[in-house]
Amino acid sequence: MNWYVLTLPLWGSCSQFSVFGITDNMPDRHDSISINLVLCLLALMVGGGGFVGLASLRKEPEKREVEEKIFNVEVFEVQRVNLQEIVKGFGSAVAEREVVYSAQVAGEVASVSRRLKVGEAVSGPQFFPNDPILETGSSQTEGEVLLTIDPEVYHERLAQADHAVEEAVAELQTLKQQEQNNTRLLQTATRNYNTAKDDHARMERLAKDGTVTQNQLTLSQLEERRYEQAFIEVDNQHSLFPAQRQRLQKQLDRLQTEKKLASIDVRRTEVRAPFTGVLTEVNVEKGQYVQPGTPLYRVTQIDAVEIAVPLHPLDFAKMAELVLAGEQPKVELAENEVASSRWTGRVVRVSPEADTATRTIDVFVEVENKQDGQQVAVPLLPGSFVQARMEGPILTDVIVVPRAAVIGNDAGSMRVFVERDGKAVEVPVEVSRRLEAQAFISSGLEPGDRVVMTNLDALTDGSQISVQATTTPADSLGDGQTLLLQE
Repeated sequence: MNWYVLTLPLWGSCSQFSVFGITDNMPDRHDSISINLVLCLLALMVGGGGFVGLASLRKEPEKREVEEKIFNVEVFEVQRVNLQEIVKGFGSAVAEREVVYSAQVAGEVASVSRRLKVGEAVSGPQFFPNDPILETGSSQTEGEVLLTIDPEVYHERLAQADHAVEEAVAELQTLKQQEQNNTRLLQTATRNYNTAKDDHARMERLAKDGTVTQNQLTLSQLEERRYEQAFIEVDNQHSLFPAQRQRLQKQLDRLQTEKKLASIDVRRTEVRAPFTGVLTEVNVEKGQYVQPGTPLYRVTQIDAVEIAVPLHPLDFAKMAELVLAGEQPKVELAENEVASSRWTGRVVRVSPEADTATRTIDVFVEVENKQDGQQVAVPLLPGSFVQARMEGPILTDVIVVPRAAVIGNDAGSMRVFVERDGKAVEVPVEVSRRLEAQAFISSGLEPGDRVVMTNLDALTDGSQISVQATTTPADSLGDGQTLLLQE
């Protein structure tokens, strides 16, 4: 038995269909072609019928109506409001009154107060007005002694100066007595000289009459000259007394000045607190030798501190205008941008020049750490770095919306979506200025309009919207660079 393979073309392609048959002899060629054609037609008919049957089994898809999408949004209700602009800045607090006290005399530190320690409060001179004890109606006490420099040498110098003053006073008294004695001698010499002149004149008259001799006349003349010489000597001595008195008086003044200086040096050996404050630094110990100019301690008064806040020239101009008009804008201060206000101050003055390195200009904020004469619970200490929020100019009757609600920029048209009858309506607007998160609208919106704030990237003019929440200016203003003012 022989096996033969019959190959048939299928679906008009190059693939082959094989029919296995069992025969003993090879069929004729024409008969084979006819069989192949029949089999191809049969296969096509079977395939077409199958496709038609499968197509009849497919169901038509259900038809649904297209529903318009509704966007859930939040809106901002437009209102005309009065705003106060807030100018922000940073600065470090410094004490308004602080001094590094240095030694004014040389010597060994003989004693030190137990209160001479960093952080200790010390008392300075106290002034008491309307004191009935004094005619001036006021009195003053000295500050407490913090340390003492060995005063022995200065006491000796004071005693020496005191003795020198006493000697000068004694010399001046002696000169005064000498002047009085000389005055009496001058009076006597004057009388004697006048008498001698009168006698000589009388002798001259008698000589003319021949009553006295020439020898007697010569003796009277010599007597006159002798008294004249005595008068001149006494008068010369008397004329020197004013100069001598002036010299001794100047010497006495100098010695009294030296005595005062010696007395001041004695007082300076007791180093007292120059004013009431807190010791922030101590540089001396008992037994240490100090010289004039040696730093002893630093005392700081924290009743009031000042902060220099550098501002951009535009912000500085806003604050300077208020200060130069006589106002003192209120300032809220905190440790950082996110912290709540802890201290309150006032802008008291502005700098007359800009910093060439930073291109900023300082405004000065003063903070009182005392209220009604009592220290606040948490004072603002010198050296603290704080954020300042200063009340700037007041903007009246303005319309502001969240800056993120405005689409477009200055180069192109700016617009917002306004909710009207459940639809988003595109409205062109004009923005006069931007301030942090707010945009100031000069035209395009009216009070009562509700500006869409969310889903702005998906909205188109006429889109259906559903308002989920409404925000007002009272909800969105007050935490940034604007503060809503209540009417």
